[in-house]
Amino acid sequence: MESTETDFNLNSTNLVILVWSKRKLLLLIGVIAIVVSTIASFMITPKFKATAIIYPPMDNQISKELLSPIPQAGLTVFGESKEMEQLLQVLSSNTLRDLVIKKLDLMAIWGVGPSEKFAKTKVNDIYNDNIRFRPTQYMSVEIEVMDPSPELAAEIANTIVTLEDSLMRSIKAQVALKGLMVVEAQYEQGLVEMKGLEDSLASTMAQGVFNVKAQAQGLFDAYGKAVANNQTDAIRALEKKMEPLKRYGSKNVRYKEEILNKAIQITDLGTSLKTMQIEAAQAVPSQFVVDWASVPDKKAFPKKSIIIILSTLSALLFGVFSIVIADFFMPKPKE
Repeated sequence: MESTETDFNLNSTNLVILVWSKRKLLLLIGVIAIVVSTIASFMITPKFKATAIIYPPMDNQISKELLSPIPQAGLTVFGESKEMEQLLQVLSSNTLRDLVIKKLDLMAIWGVGPSEKFAKTKVNDIYNDNIRFRPTQYMSVEIEVMDPSPELAAEIANTIVTLEDSLMRSIKAQVALKGLMVVEAQYEQGLVEMKGLEDSLASTMAQGVFNVKAQAQGLFDAYGKAVANNQTDAIRALEKKMEPLKRYGSKNVRYKEEILNKAIQITDLGTSLKTMQIEAAQAVPSQFVVDWASVPDKKAFPKKSIIIILSTLSALLFGVFSIVIADFFMPKPKE
């Protein structure tokens, strides 16, 4: 009586023999995979890649470089990892994405109707799928844009570079503008207080008090001589001259000290005001453009040869796997 059982012994020799026995089937699978993948690769819409490269500057105030007699690091020095991460954050922001889409009217170019359901989500997905921001090993940022139109790919990349610079400067200017308003108010208040102190000092000088120390020294010397010589009239005259010093001398000294301190304060505020004005203006670019995107002349996607090779290999591997599984479950006669 003949019985059957599943006998599966998978080793290199058996596997080779099994595959070789099915070589015609595998050849057919390979040919079909080549034909199908070739047709599919020609049906895929080709895309062109445009690339721009930018460096962030050192994160220091521009005004420090412009106002300080000693050059500061910031205006002409490339940034490091922190500045690169800040640049990537701005490039990846929804604000920049919306600005680029609006400026280039990408919704219409990509065929997304504004009245469509989820139109904004669709155009955002196309943007995110075709635009990449990649940090490089040299602390720069690479902007990569893929699009069926080589001209549009280059235009999108360069627009991103331009709008990123405007957006970065706008962000910094918003903060600097608020600081500028505060400094301006303090500066104006300082000038008002200085005018009040000068008027007060002038009132003491109108009473004949100009230089308390020198005047007091001269009057006291003369008073001492008058007393020594018992000059009654001179003593009375000197006492009368001393009266304004007694009444206004301390005020005169205090006003002069306050005016000196206020002058230092106003000078510092004036420097701060110039600093904040430069920061608020933000006329200096916030990036170093190493490479503007140029119009590519060769498509970057799809790579037909890679698609065909990978598809064929995948089909053959799947075919071998299927043959092994089928052989495993196929009952075999046993003597």
